[in-house]
Amino acid sequence: MDSFSTYQGALDIFRKVNSVGERENCVFGAIVDFSKSSDVTPSMAGLGAFGAVGYVVGSVVGAERDERVRRINEFIFVLLDFNENGFGVMPLRGGGMKINPEKLTPCYDAFFYFYYQEVHSITVKNYMGIRKSVKSITIILNNGRKLNFTANMEEKTLPYQVNGMKTFVERYQR
Repeated sequence: MDSFSTYQGALDIFRKVNSVGERENCVFGAIVDFSKSSDVTPSMAGLGAFGAVGYVVGSVVGAERDERVRRINEFIFVLLDFNENGFGVMPLRGGGMKINPEKLTPCYDAFFYFYYQEVHSITVKNYMGIRKSVKSITIILNNGRKLNFTANMEEKTLPYQVNGMKTFVERYQR
């Protein structure tokens, strides 16, 4: 069983999907905030603009692009690895109310990698504008789709969370 309870264990998980950077790896756990996910898909836009035919055409054009975001939004917890080329999103399957390596397992068939060329912006803010210990992360892709996560600055079950979040926040918080 693959455990991400240590930094090396988390890197090993990302190595299995060829997602480890050569110079940097900013790894941390996060919660998927699907309440803020993109609502308008190409199929919905096509329906509004061209009726039923537009819906079908929009579905075909946007299906592959939207699939990654749609699949990520099916999970509650993820491991993120930001490196020099982009970032990997490893969904975690299992239950619980918090990120717990003993209760969660990586879902390799749902893993996705986003190159920075696909990303319009990455924003990190204090959760609800005031909680410095919890960060709200919004990643807007070039196609308009959004990935939203919430991450604690410290996770007791993930000792590498503090370093990963500190590096990530220094880079992207506004």
